Amino acid sequence: MEDLVALSGGHTLGFSHCSSFQNRIHNFNSTHDVDPTLRPAFAASLKSICPIKNKAKNAGTSMDPSSTTFDNTYYRLIIQGQSLFSSDQALLTTPKTKSLVYKFASSKKAFHTAFAESMMKMSSINGGQEVRKDCRFVN
Repeated sequence: MEDLVALSGGHTLGFSHCSSFQNRIHNFNSTHDVDPTLRPAFAASLKSICPIKNKAKNAGTSMDPSSTTFDNTYYRLIIQGQSLFSSDQALLTTPKTKSLVYKFASSKKAFHTAFAESMMKMSSINGGQEVRKDCRFVN
């Protein structure tokens, strides 16, 4: 579990297109238009960037306000209901992963250490994996 939570912290970097999170801000389910785990002001901000009839193909937003810095802001945003992806917000749904989110949110050093260890473990997996130059495409 720690590897999953630590490696998810890679979402502290980069940009996400609207198509990757629009299901959380438009027609979420039969009873909620917006994912109720999202902070309302954050959801409104995302809706302004990604309207339901979005015509801008490259519309989207940074993964977090410090998206060019490898830090632990990602975890603090999850706690605040400001994560872009449902998979990120889901880290608060089990006691073990929630505990790790809080641990990494409160200690950049703990996050960096766990991330490095998890990357080392992942690098030793055999089976023809590749590091993608662009996450959306196989090299």
